[in-house]
Amino acid sequence: MEIANRLQHDAGEMLAGKWVWIWNWQRCEGGDASRLAARLRAAGCAGALVKAFDGPRWFDQGLAWREIAAQLKAHGVAAGGWGYCYGNDPAGEAQRAIETAQYGQADLLVLDVEAEFKGNPRAADALCGTIRGTLGPEYSLYFSSFAIARYHRAFPFGIFGRYCTGAVPQVYWNAFRWPVDQSLDWAYEDYAAVGFAPDRVFPAGGLYREGIVGYPYPDEVREFAQRTRVTGSRGVSFWSYEHMNEEMWEAVRSATVEEEGMSSAEFDQLNASASQLAGRVGQLEAEVAAIRSTPPPTAAPPPRTYTVQPGDTLSGIAASFGLDGWQRLYEVNAGAIGDDPNRIYPGQVLVIP
Repeated sequence: MEIANRLQHDAGEMLAGKWVWIWNWQRCEGGDASRLAARLRAAGCAGALVKAFDGPRWFDQGLAWREIAAQLKAHGVAAGGWGYCYGNDPAGEAQRAIETAQYGQADLLVLDVEAEFKGNPRAADALCGTIRGTLGPEYSLYFSSFAIARYHRAFPFGIFGRYCTGAVPQVYWNAFRWPVDQSLDWAYEDYAAVGFAPDRVFPAGGLYREGIVGYPYPDEVREFAQRTRVTGSRGVSFWSYEHMNEEMWEAVRSATVEEEGMSSAEFDQLNASASQLAGRVGQLEAEVAAIRSTPPPTAAPPPRTYTVQPGDTLSGIAASFGLDGWQRLYEVNAGAIGDDPNRIYPGQVLVIP
């Protein structure tokens, strides 16, 4: 209880303000830390979230993560480390995260945890418990996952909430093809229903273009930041540096997340949003209680998924799952892959038919 109280009290200490995710260091200003930091500062960003590990292995950035962090800090921006966790080796993944914080001197950690943890609360508990037990209750540890929790009831949000300072839901409204306000309202409602007050929620926006997903409009980026501030979040982040064009950088620069004097219109909007949120959370909690009290119907098993690794091809993935050719795999995932079946990217999650 003491750790949980301390985590909630210190929720916004590190991830406050604006942050930008970095996946491939060398694709961002050619890995030039001075140029990269200058662009972040010009956009009013507090720091960068740089990928440090993938599962139990260091992620190859062409430069040791410790050196990347040191260079960013030397140029006046904070360095957060993140890694994708699969849950099949929680001890190894925890060790790499701990090393990122201790040896790599990361200012904070974000665990990217997604479909692999559905129905696997033991892995979540082992991963987070080991990290928190080693780094202590004061260290800033966050998790990033699904934005709309109601669609992912098998995911152990409560386990991650027990150990983590805050949540970073991936509110990629451009990929959802939803309005910004609907995407954020549902995310806040759902995270409130699983125990996260707005000041423990730090939404991530998708500022990328891929396949049929286009860049969001700059006004949407500004609305995203403004709505999160009014709702109670103290920080936002954007995916990702290597994907953002000049228009997106200007949108980030002009997006405001810092505390300001609240106008009467904003105060009225906040009161209205709080009232709506309370009503929706109450309704959602009632629905969840009804679901828990009703025996679940027999359902088909959830679809198998696979996260694309560097060097993967559709034909190779199909063969590894015993599929008869790659065509059916492509048909099922065409919406995510796009028009060219030869272009898949590490980190994409494919449904295995």
